[in-house]
Amino acid sequence: RETLQRMLDRLGPYGPAGIVALEITQVVLAPIPGQVVGIAAGYLYGVLWGTLLCLLGLGIGTALAIWLARRFGRPLVERLAGAELLDRVDEIVERHGALAFLLIFLLPFLPDDISCFIAGLTPLRVSELIVLAIVGRAPGLVVSTLLGAQAQHLTWRQIALVGAGGLALIALFVRYHAPLEKTMFAVVDRLVQLQGDD
Repeated sequence: RETLQRMLDRLGPYGPAGIVALEITQVVLAPIPGQVVGIAAGYLYGVLWGTLLCLLGLGIGTALAIWLARRFGRPLVERLAGAELLDRVDEIVERHGALAFLLIFLLPFLPDDISCFIAGLTPLRVSELIVLAIVGRAPGLVVSTLLGAQAQHLTWRQIALVGAGGLALIALFVRYHAPLEKTMFAVVDRLVQLQGDD
């Protein structure tokens, strides 16, 4: 932690900006999982500031994805998301509106980053979509930054165990991505129907 802190001190005000930039990048380009950015932010800045920095980047990244979708239209989004996923999200959102997006952002194993682009094709207001993304993804970010903040108190063996568990989850997700995603979309549909019944 001390080594990272010294590097951060050399960056000065650009340290927090780096976390924000990484979060924006992972939303728009998705080169790294958002959880990794959250863990790093929590490790370096603690739960409160790490979460706030990530949420700022998330809001900017969501706005940028929406702008790109509205600027370049359905061809860009279909190229990024694929026709099948785009049609699936289209169908759920057409039936259930904003609540469907909130659940997509909130629940695991769903394509939340790509959904920011898909959201840009809807008539929903940009401000509403940003709020949905932030509210839906905030719980996961808090967990990530909490893990990062606690990492300094773990032994190397505990860190190795957590890392191995994370790699196992990633492997399972890669192997069973399609059925997991299909199941979670069915959960979204069912939850929204239950809300409608109430």
